[in-house]
Amino acid sequence: MTTIYAIALGVLSGALGTTAIHAWISSKNDQQADIIENQNNTLAQLANIQSTLALGEQEIAKQLTDTDLLEVSCSKEWMETHNDILCREMFCRLQTREGDAASQKECEVIGNIANTFFIIEKCDKYSIELGKCLEVVRDRK
Repeated sequence: MTTIYAIALGVLSGALGTTAIHAWISSKNDQQADIIENQNNTLAQLANIQSTLALGEQEIAKQLTDTDLLEVSCSKEWMETHNDILCREMFCRLQTREGDAASQKECEVIGNIANTFFIIEKCDKYSIELGKCLEVVRDRK
């Protein structure tokens, strides 16, 4: 009889052990499925946020390249009383923002020319010798 008990006990503990291991593995698979589902939800939310940000960046770029910004500085009245250099520089900067025309260096050249004219005008206004004035401009650059 002890042999029968031993066999029954062995079968019972084997069945319980197998069932416990199976339950443990199944719970691990369920946890992994939950983790994967959470990752998928997080990635979908992240993609939605990135899409919203991209649309916002496009709107900002559109506004920064809007030629309405040139309305005053490129108007006939402005250029008659001042000059066209501000219009040129602003147009250049708009083209740089758009990314398919002028380089930043080209716009800086226009800005430097405008600054040079301004400095020479102020030197003339305060009766500073042109040579000294140009030296200041050269040192500044």
